[in-house]
Amino acid sequence: MESVTTLVGSIVTKAVEYTISPIKNHVKYLSNHQQYVETLKDRAERLKDARDRVQHSVDAAQRNGEEIEGDVGKWLSAVDKKILEQAEKVMQDEEKAKKKCFIGLCPNFRTRYKLSLKAEEEAKAVAELLEHGKFERVSYRAAPQGIVVAPVKGYEEFESRTSIFNGIMEALKDDSVSVVGVHGIGGIGKTTLVKEIARKVKDKLFDSVVIATVTQAIDIEKIQNQIADFLGLKFEEQSMVGKAFRLRERLKKEERILVVLDDIWGKVDIEEVGIPLGDEHKGCKLLLTSRELNVLSNGTDAQKNFPIGFLNEKEAWDLFKKKAGDCDESCDLKPIAMGVAKKCAGLPIAIATVAGALRNKRLFEWKNALRELERPSSSNFTGITAAYSAIEWSFNYLESEEVKRTFLLCSVIGHNGLVEDLVRYTLGLGLFDGVNTMEEARNKVLTVAANLKASALLLDSYNDKRFDIHDVVWDAAIAIALKDYRMLVLRDHAPKEWSDKEKMKTWSEMECSGLSFFHMAYNGAVKIPLNFFKQTVGLKALDLVGMQFPSLPESIIHLAELHMLCLKGCAVDDITILGELKSLEVPNLSHLGIKELPKEMAQSTQLRLLDLRGCRELKIIPPNVLSGLSKLEELYMSRSFVEWEKGGVVENERKNASLDELNNLPCLTTLYVDILDVQMIPKHRFVETLDRFRIFVGNYGGYNCCHNYESPKALKLKLYTNIDLDNGMKMLLIKTEDLCLEGLEGVKNVLVELNNGKDLSNLKRFHVKNGRHVQHIKTNKFGFSELCFVKLENLPQLVSFCSPDERCSTKPLLLFNKQTCHWVTNLRSLIIKGCGKLEHLLSPSLARSLVQLQCFEIEDCNCLRDIILTEEIEEARKDVICFPRLNSLHIDRLPNLIFFNSGNHNIEFPLLKVLKIQRCPKLIEFISQNSNQSGMHALFSEKVAFPSLEDMNIWDLSNVKMIFYNDLAPGSFKNIRKINVWGCGSLKNLFPVSIAKDLPQLEHLIITDCGVEEIVSKGDGVEEQPVRFEFPQVSFLEVTWVEKLKCFYEGQHTIVWPMLKKLTTDSSALLKIVASEHLRLIQGNKQPVLLGEEVCISLQLYFIL
Repeated sequence: MESVTTLVGSIVTKAVEYTISPIKNHVKYLSNHQQYVETLKDRAERLKDARDRVQHSVDAAQRNGEEIEGDVGKWLSAVDKKILEQAEKVMQDEEKAKKKCFIGLCPNFRTRYKLSLKAEEEAKAVAELLEHGKFERVSYRAAPQGIVVAPVKGYEEFESRTSIFNGIMEALKDDSVSVVGVHGIGGIGKTTLVKEIARKVKDKLFDSVVIATVTQAIDIEKIQNQIADFLGLKFEEQSMVGKAFRLRERLKKEERILVVLDDIWGKVDIEEVGIPLGDEHKGCKLLLTSRELNVLSNGTDAQKNFPIGFLNEKEAWDLFKKKAGDCDESCDLKPIAMGVAKKCAGLPIAIATVAGALRNKRLFEWKNALRELERPSSSNFTGITAAYSAIEWSFNYLESEEVKRTFLLCSVIGHNGLVEDLVRYTLGLGLFDGVNTMEEARNKVLTVAANLKASALLLDSYNDKRFDIHDVVWDAAIAIALKDYRMLVLRDHAPKEWSDKEKMKTWSEMECSGLSFFHMAYNGAVKIPLNFFKQTVGLKALDLVGMQFPSLPESIIHLAELHMLCLKGCAVDDITILGELKSLEVPNLSHLGIKELPKEMAQSTQLRLLDLRGCRELKIIPPNVLSGLSKLEELYMSRSFVEWEKGGVVENERKNASLDELNNLPCLTTLYVDILDVQMIPKHRFVETLDRFRIFVGNYGGYNCCHNYESPKALKLKLYTNIDLDNGMKMLLIKTEDLCLEGLEGVKNVLVELNNGKDLSNLKRFHVKNGRHVQHIKTNKFGFSELCFVKLENLPQLVSFCSPDERCSTKPLLLFNKQTCHWVTNLRSLIIKGCGKLEHLLSPSLARSLVQLQCFEIEDCNCLRDIILTEEIEEARKDVICFPRLNSLHIDRLPNLIFFNSGNHNIEFPLLKVLKIQRCPKLIEFISQNSNQSGMHALFSEKVAFPSLEDMNIWDLSNVKMIFYNDLAPGSFKNIRKINVWGCGSLKNLFPVSIAKDLPQLEHLIITDCGVEEIVSKGDGVEEQPVRFEFPQVSFLEVTWVEKLKCFYEGQHTIVWPMLKKLTTDSSALLKIVASEHLRLIQGNKQPVLLGEEVCISLQLYFIL
């Protein structure tokens, strides 16, 4: 019973608890609704205050250019748009709750209940926002973006710089390249270019790009700080080493980043800055700019360097017009403006500043500007002070005074000057300390010239023996020379008083005791008075080129300090007076009309160099004159004296010099000489000292050289008697780098009989010609480790380069065999002409070894059947034969040539630009094909590729019916610019449709004396849809002597030649096409296609032969 009572009590207690507690909660919402509302009001007010504080911080941060943290922005939005709005609604509901129910006799309990409930809920939400709004900081400093998406201001795209731009982009893509350099003279546009590159690569190649400007005063910490600013990095470290560590770690966090260091003037230690490269961080690349190539190569270890050169004339004029406005609209102004633009000489900063200064100026102001720019001086660089300053900066930055003076001498020499002239000037003036020999002086000048080129003050010329200088740099050099060095150089404009002939006649001498250098060239009207040099006793270098005087001025004897004298090309007959110049060291007497070298020259015992080149009238050099020049280092006598007498003759019986005299010249290192008889060459001694020589032995009848001799060690032997060379000549052979052998009467194996088969390991160029008995050139026992040029010419009995030790009589004999593989890999040029017995040249394996070959010529070889012979063993191998560097292939007059390659290999010529195949009547296919496609063989099948071909000449191939295979891949000949097809009587057509529709670069098209019936073949069938043939670049078209021509293309088509300017034809050629097209028009077959209105809109000339 008791337990039952307890259970009932429990139940009642729980029932009361579950019933009364909820009632109490509901009651509190009714009785305490005002407390809930007040709590909400209080918290809402505090939230508004907190919001204002945060907003004030946000406003301050934004004024400082900082970025607002994301959660701060979201918090403000939540406060503004949601919670405060809800709180306001609760306040409005409070007003409703105050109203009475029914007829106003009691409170509205329902409204109060709902109000309390909502006020409590909103108060909790506001409290949460208050808690979340306690921000330590509301903003952050954003890392600079580095490169904006908008184009770089002032950037212009120039065609001449496209290859440089693309090259830099490729280098930045190359995983093996970490550091790329860009160099060029100040104001050339380096910074603008790299900024544009940085803009282009942002987000494509790199996630981030940062730029730091270095300047002349290299400050590592300043560089670090610039990079850190771009990255949003704040250094806590104080030391430079600490900053470098922090920067390196920060850069490593960027997966792909480009760092640009602009305007570097000296060595920058990248490790010291803190830039991780290479294996430390593969994704980090460095792009540098400098005025000096040497700074990039030696100071930063740039792996690839790109030069930024001057603009070409068209680009310069286009930029000038853009900056100057409508300067080409007036007939009076345009030639003046063009003259001004030319004086800016392609330097962008000069063009921009001059054109900007003259914009909207009047004609007389333009004329004045041109006049000033034509007369170089520092005061006349008005408008291009920035250009002058850039050049002067580069000049002042040169490492030494001797380098500066050498550069100023270049302003005397001017365009395309000879380095050798510079060597002689510097020697005469004694510019270089510690230089004791001619060779040391030459090496010094070459080094200085290389540095000047690296500084963009000099340019490369058309060969390595010369240098060039840009016009604006030349003008600046002349101005600097006059301003700072009291050096007067007159170019194009002489002082007005110098043009007064009567006044000039009164001048008899030049009063200038401090003058050290005097140069005058090609002024035949000037008569130099006898006493002109009487008061120039300090003159050290006298350069008179191409002047007219029968004898030298007597006052020259007063030039006691004269070291260098140049009389090149002067019309002077008597130079006896030169014997009086005791200090003379470097005389240039080349191309004079003298008949005798005066015996007084023996008194010039200080001579280190004697240049007598081109003195074709020189017949007498007295005995012992040369042998008395004991200090002579260099003797130049090419195309000059050849009347050498044999040594060993009693002196008083000799009338002329002997080569034996050269044995008395212990310092002789350079000898350029022509010798009629090989027996005249001394047996010993002087040959041992020669480091540079150009010796031609034999009668060449007019001194015609077989090629330009670029090597410093060249020997040419023309021998039509049995060879019996003494030890002196054999020693020369061993030293020779450039060897030409001609004649070789009775010789079958050239080097075996010429040099006892000894190795000529120094040989780089080898030319053998006119040897009617020559069968082999060498044995297999030795090779040519340096050989890069081979020319075999008019050797009718030649059967192979190497004489075989033993061979199977049934095996075909090739020009080159397996034993030559180890050295043919170096060949760059291979020329074979007039070798009538050769049947085959190469095997496939030998062809694959020619990886360096750039020029390949085969001509006039009557028995040659194929150039690459594939035997059965190699036929099974289908390896590709590739000539990876071949640029030019010339095949001519090979009457029995059937194939270029008798096998079925694919052949690739990835870089071939010029292809000439001429006068090969039996040639049908370039590569032998096993299949026969409808009896029609194409010269070029799908197995041969010429992706870079620009110039193609196909002449007199009488058996060729098709040039191109019908199904060649699109773009196979897309780079071709010139096509010349002549004398192909069996040819049926020129192109298949696939080729004709894809010739975007074609400029010249010539078809002459061929059997073509249509220009474009129908192939396997005529296309149903009309075909449009567009030749966007063709400017010259010739179609002549094509009697069988019926149409351009059999199907419906149109042709467009928008650039055609010259059309050459005859009555049997294109006129037939015009008639046939007209007939097609009458018959309703679409529009005329050859000479319609849009076909050749630029046609200017139309010739009927």
